[in-house]
Amino acid sequence: MTRSLRELNRPRPIACWSQGAHHDWNGYGGRKRGSPTPDELRLQAYYALASRITSLYWFNLSLRSLVAFPDLIEPMARVGREIRMLEEFYLEGDAVSHERILRDGKPDWDLDVVAGRAEHCCSRSISPTRPTPRNESSSLARRATSLFRFRVPAYVSPVAEVFRIDADGLTQVGHTMDRGIVEIRDQASRVAIYVVAATPGERARIEARRQT
Repeated sequence: MTRSLRELNRPRPIACWSQGAHHDWNGYGGRKRGSPTPDELRLQAYYALASRITSLYWFNLSLRSLVAFPDLIEPMARVGREIRMLEEFYLEGDAVSHERILRDGKPDWDLDVVAGRAEHCCSRSISPTRPTPRNESSSLARRATSLFRFRVPAYVSPVAEVFRIDADGLTQVGHTMDRGIVEIRDQASRVAIYVVAATPGERARIEARRQT
């Protein structure tokens, strides 16, 4: 939906109300919990962010809802912190690539690239989720090594730094680049966010922002 909104409304910015906690949502399909689990909340938010929205709102928050689902407070705070770390990508960049990777005919990873200034771009790997009626959560515990192949703009060459980010810190990852394709082999689950920088010092700059 966010990709369609973006393409139909260029060059105007788009926003998303992502599903948060609500005390009065009922479950369905044998599922008792109507609000998302922490995993589902993070995945829904990053599906929208990977489409390069410029505003994210949590629907439909209230103090009563947060008391009913306190396990969603920390995941929302993490997403907010990660947005602030990379806000210039969302404000200045553009979504330039989207690809869904299948395994055995089923969705495995969604790969998205948001290109920022001429020095760098941000790539995201998102693992699709399917709610399970019995235990009300999604089967996302796996953390296997995966190979991600991102097509980046020609101006992001040569590559000086490639690192993964989250609210807890930045991690350098091994990579190779050939003919505009950056290959990253990494252990990831749910959401993995990578920055591909053509100039050195980007990791230190974002880390300094994370510390503020």
